[in-house]
Amino acid sequence: MFKDILPQAIPFIERWLQFRYERLEMPGFVVAIAIEGKVEFLKAFGYADMEQQVPMTADHVFRIASHSKTFAATAIMQLAEEELLQIDEPVAKYVPWLRDHKDHRMEKVTIRQLLSHSAGMIRDGMDANFWQLTNSFHDLADFKKALLSCDLVFDTNKQMKYSNFGYALLGCVVEEVYGMPFGNYIQAKILQPLGLANTTSEINDDVMSRLVVGYTRRGREKKRQPIEKHIDTRQMASATGFCSTAADMCKYFDAHFVGSGKLLSDETKKEMQRTQWRVKNSHIGEEYGLGFQLESVIDKKVYGHGGAFPGQRTKTICDPSERMVIVVLTNCIDGEASFMARGLVTVLDHFHNSAFRCDQSTIEHIRKFQGIYTSLWGDLAIVESGRSLLGVDPNTWFPFGRDQEIQVLELAGDNKLKIANANGYYSEGEYAEFDFDFNGNVISIDYAGYNMLPESEYRNELAKAKVPG
Repeated sequence: MFKDILPQAIPFIERWLQFRYERLEMPGFVVAIAIEGKVEFLKAFGYADMEQQVPMTADHVFRIASHSKTFAATAIMQLAEEELLQIDEPVAKYVPWLRDHKDHRMEKVTIRQLLSHSAGMIRDGMDANFWQLTNSFHDLADFKKALLSCDLVFDTNKQMKYSNFGYALLGCVVEEVYGMPFGNYIQAKILQPLGLANTTSEINDDVMSRLVVGYTRRGREKKRQPIEKHIDTRQMASATGFCSTAADMCKYFDAHFVGSGKLLSDETKKEMQRTQWRVKNSHIGEEYGLGFQLESVIDKKVYGHGGAFPGQRTKTICDPSERMVIVVLTNCIDGEASFMARGLVTVLDHFHNSAFRCDQSTIEHIRKFQGIYTSLWGDLAIVESGRSLLGVDPNTWFPFGRDQEIQVLELAGDNKLKIANANGYYSEGEYAEFDFDFNGNVISIDYAGYNMLPESEYRNELAKAKVPG
C-alpha cells in the first residue's frame, strides 16, 4: 500500500518539488496527496501574486476549470438516481428551446452523449474569444443564440470530441429538471453535504481575496503577465467555472471512490468511471467516461480530470486501488500540472516497489547517502531502492522513468558507494566517496572523481568561487 511508504517517499517528494520549483520559472503551485480520505501531503511553493510578493499557501483558491465537468456530471447522475431524468433520452426532452435548433440531428443528442463528449457538438462555439478574454463568457441568452447557430460537427456516437458547449448545456438540463439555478443545486447537493467550504461553482466575493493571480506564458522578453482575476463564466460555469483549494479537491474526489457512501451509489460511480470512448490521437492512451478522464500511469488505471483556465492549469488523479487522490494546482497558463501529477504517481510507485526489496538493517545503512547533489555539470538525486540506491536526474517529472539514465549504487563501505550499473558513457565500476559531518549530514561527495555538493550548499560555493550559476 502506498500509505505504508509515505514516511520514506514524502521527504524525497518535498525536496524534489522544491528543487523543481526553483528551476521551472513558474509563479507557484500547490500539491496535495490524500490516501483513504486523509490528506497526507499538502505543500505550497512559490507565489500566489508575484507583483505583490504574496507567498503561495495551501489555502489559496484556484480556478479549477474543466474539473467543473465532474461536478456537472455528478449533478446529472444524482438526478438520474432520483428518476428525474434518464441519461439515454434526448436532451431536447428536458431543454425545450433546443427543439428549435436548425440542425435536426440535435433533437436526438442524448444526455449520455453530452456527458461522454460523443454528441459531435462544437467545442466552444463559432466565437470562442472569451477564452482570450477579449469577449465575456456567454450568459444564458448569448449561449442559446450561439448554440442554436452551430450545426453538429460530427454525427452523434462517431467519436469522442470534447465540448465545453456540451457541458454548458448540461447545466441547463440541471436547471430545467430541478427548477433551481445550477450553482444553487451544486451548493445544496454536493458542496454542503461534503463540507466543501472553499469550493464554489463560480467566482464570488468570499473566495476573491484568496484567489491566486494567474499568469500568461513567458513572452519574448521572458516575462509573464498577470491576468485579470474577475472573470465570470456565467452559463459556462458547468463546463469551466468552479474554484477550489487542493484540500477541498481531495475531499471531493475521495467521495467519488466506490465504497465511500457519498454523493452517488456505487453502481453509478462505476458507470461514470467506465470507459465510454477512447480519445482519438491521444499519445498516452486517454479515455473518457461520464464526466471523468481515464488513463493509465505505469499500468495503473486511474481517473480524474484536468483544467485549463486563463492563467491557471490544474490536474487531479485518483487511484482507486490505493484510494489515493493527487491534486496539482498551478497559477500559470502553461503550468505542467498533468506531468506533475503523473510523475508523483511514478515516484510513489518507486518507493512502494523499493519497500518490497529492502530489509531494515540495510536500509539503515544506506539512507544517510540520500539527497540531491550538484556540480557544475549537473544534478543527481540519490534515492533508496531496496538493498541499493539509485542515482537519478531530478530535473524531470519522471525521474524513475524507463527512458531515464539511472545509475545503480551499491554499498561499498561506511562512507562509500560503488557505481554498480550505469550507461556506458558514465562511470560504471567507479566509486562515490562521501564526507559526513558529526551530525551525519553530507558535506560533499567525490563522485567518480567529480566533487559534488548538497544542492542547498552549491550556490553559496559558486558565489565564493565567482563561477556563473
